[in-house]
Formats: sequence, C-alpha cells, structure tokens
Amino acid sequence: MANGNALTAAADHAIIKTFTPLVVALLIGLVSWLFSSLLDVQEEVAEINVHIKHLHMAEDAFGKQMEDVEKTLTDLRINVGRLTAY
Repeated sequence: MANGNALTAAADHAIIKTFTPLVVALLIGLVSWLFSSLLDVQEEVAEINVHIKHLHMAEDAFGKQMEDVEKTLTDLRINVGRLTAY
C-alpha cells in the first residue's frame, strides 16, 4: 500500500506541475483583460462627462436665447397693440 500512495503522490505532483502554469497564465490573462476593460470604461465615462458638460452649456445658451426671443416677442406684441389701437 505504501507503494500505491507514492505513485498517487507522484501523479498528483505531475498534474500540479502540468496545470499550474496554465492556471497562472489564465489568471494573468483574466486580470489583464479586466484591467483593460476597466480602463476602456473609465475613458468612456470621461467622454460622456464631457458631452454632458457641453449639453449643459448648450442648454444655458439656449435658455438665454429663448429669453431674448420672448423679450423681442413681447416688444413686438406691444408695438402691434399700439398700432391697432389707433
């Protein structure tokens, strides 16, 4: 029986020697892929934040333009009202 345990231990040791580099390579590949994916997501989030800032700036500019249009329209209504009153 002692000889049988020695053979099992040797076989287990050979399997460990065979698959350990594969497992390590797999883990390194997985971590590298996760890291690169994280960097890609971070870059996309930065781009989206820039777009959101531009949208807010455009919204503010549009709001100011709408105030100017409303003021002009109010002045136009007042002038038309004065012309039609006579």
